[in-house]
Amino acid sequence: MFETTLVGNQPKIIETPGTPNLRLARNQFDRGKINAEQLEEILQETIRQTVRDQVAAGIHRVTDGRIRWDDPVTPFAAAHDGFEIGGLIRFFDNNVYYRRPTITGPVRFVRSAVAEDFRLAAKAAGRPVLAALCGPFSMAKFCTDTNYNNSHDLYSDCARLVRGELEALVDAGADWVQLDEPFLGFHPEEIGPACDAIAAAVRGVKTKVFIYTYFAPVAKVIKRLWDLPVAMIGADCASSPANIDALCEGPSAMGRAFGLIDARNTRLESADQLARTLDRIAESGADKWSQCWITPSAALEFLPYKNAVAKMKRMTESVAAFTGAPVVN
Repeated sequence: MFETTLVGNQPKIIETPGTPNLRLARNQFDRGKINAEQLEEILQETIRQTVRDQVAAGIHRVTDGRIRWDDPVTPFAAAHDGFEIGGLIRFFDNNVYYRRPTITGPVRFVRSAVAEDFRLAAKAAGRPVLAALCGPFSMAKFCTDTNYNNSHDLYSDCARLVRGELEALVDAGADWVQLDEPFLGFHPEEIGPACDAIAAAVRGVKTKVFIYTYFAPVAKVIKRLWDLPVAMIGADCASSPANIDALCEGPSAMGRAFGLIDARNTRLESADQLARTLDRIAESGADKWSQCWITPSAALEFLPYKNAVAKMKRMTESVAAFTGAPVVN
């Protein structure tokens, strides 16, 4: 009934013995102490290690850890036309910042920002891998636009860019792709244009698409999300516990993902409380849904490495205890 996966960046500082320190390596690269090839080797080893950590924790569908991602949008801004990386701005209401891109020209797909890391993770995992992209609506919202005269054209071009990334992931063998759409709950007044952009990006693509949103309630937008041509809708249920009820409603064929593990709090979740929540979800008809995933609420990179690993293990152990299946390592 329940499976587990991750929905955001993993910690880049991995404390497993023998794993290189990526933050130190980037500092060394900036100071000319190592070259680009050496930095790339360390990046790839960090991806392989975060995959191994997920496998060891029993995650059913692992990710590449988004190790190259400092935030959901700058990897795409760096890879495609129309963007310039700007100055630092706060990432929602967290004590972290990202470099907000400015859209200075037509947004155009150039080369995939994610397909090669997906291939690397798939080779290392030995089990299904969830790929991830920034969705078209949030891609636009993460940026300052100085090029387009109207949001329709901006969202349409962002949708075409995302479509290019989706097709590259299909070519790489991805059977599931998560679209990161954190701005959906914050802009219910734009849910129509947002859904139009998402639908344009995903309609007819030969992979299953999973929309995930976080940090905001979804009650005002969830009815429109059920109509999207996607396989699954997921939401942060730690910041907004009412999202559990919102997700439990809707068409029975659509999959759900519940972000039950608080990615912004070092406190480890109670196994008893998780069991009660899983029971509540199961009683809502989870056996009728096409999929039901349990996830962290957002990126575990908000946490120290040891806390992130502990939360992954608590999540997989709780699901295993509920389903009666062993943790799969």
